[in-house]
Amino acid sequence: IFEVGAQYAYLSRQVHYLDNEGRHEYMDQIKDKYGVNGDPAANAMLDRLMGLLSASIAAQEPKSTIGTQPYEYFVNNERSFNAFCTLGHNVSVNIGAFQKLNYNEDEMAFVLGHELAHGEKHHPARGVTRGLPVSLIAALYASQNPNAASYIGATLLNAVGTAKLVTKPMESQADKLGFDYAVGAGYNIGGGAALWQRIVERNGNGGGGFGELFNDHPRSISRRDTYSKRITKWSNNKVKVDAGTGEVLIHGKPFLTPEDTDSMSGKERAYLIAGNLAAVFHDPDKEPGAVSTSGNVLMVGRQPVMTWDGVSDPAAAQARLTTLLQDKGHGGEDKDSVKKEAREKKGKKDKKAAREERVKAEKAGKEAAK
Repeated sequence: IFEVGAQYAYLSRQVHYLDNEGRHEYMDQIKDKYGVNGDPAANAMLDRLMGLLSASIAAQEPKSTIGTQPYEYFVNNERSFNAFCTLGHNVSVNIGAFQKLNYNEDEMAFVLGHELAHGEKHHPARGVTRGLPVSLIAALYASQNPNAASYIGATLLNAVGTAKLVTKPMESQADKLGFDYAVGAGYNIGGGAALWQRIVERNGNGGGGFGELFNDHPRSISRRDTYSKRITKWSNNKVKVDAGTGEVLIHGKPFLTPEDTDSMSGKERAYLIAGNLAAVFHDPDKEPGAVSTSGNVLMVGRQPVMTWDGVSDPAAAQARLTTLLQDKGHGGEDKDSVKKEAREKKGKKDKKAAREERVKAEKAGKEAAK
């Protein structure tokens, strides 16, 4: 038992090295394994994503080390769909991820937000014992190999993109925080559901080059639906997508069933449209702006909702949205009911406080009478 404890203490020291002072050395090792891709569009997008997401994390995570240990990142040459955050706040995204998402930045934000959540919650370090064979740990400890950290790093890289390094609770936590990071960075609230809708569709056609962690079809549906519920919650229960038909509902009434385009399915588009509409309804004290068309884009106030690509009758769709925005309630909570509920809660709270004050005063009076 003592020797096993010593072996894991030794492992912990090596992991700490890779996670801290050895992180730049480890990044070089990662680049050597996967290669660095120079695609200008992918690199420019990754720069934007990491800048905005890092600022979002700094604002939401007061205990984050992102200020003193900023993430290092690069686009690699792998053609499959994958991205990872490993020890040392080191991040890499496959060029295949950009290609398979047609360089959709809103969806990529949720991929990166998820990976950065792993980094923020130290999942890579916690997952080491899942990814390293006990025999390797014992052998490295016995040899006291001066290159042990390099061997451990290489072994971890071989497990990247598999289920060996992460648990389902870790994945669920990363999905939840990834949403917060992406939305906090200003990306479309529907990007997460749209991302997983695309993965569901590709998986249904035999996987489509997605990594192991993205090839679990039932789990992919569950993750899409969880993100979809967050769209509805963000909209104060005004906006919903019918997962079966792809129909976008406002106040429980049909708005639009998007058509497929050359770049994405109608269902994937539905989640992005719903995300934009959720932004319209997010603040219950703010009236939606006027519905209009600017170029090829449907707008509500200053909020873009969708392009008219694939819409046969834009005028009818615009009129329908105008009607639905004026139709408060009828399947969703309207602004007035939200305010009424808030007033009722405040009234109950004030009454409770008043009762407590009366009881306190009566008690004080009795004490004084003694």
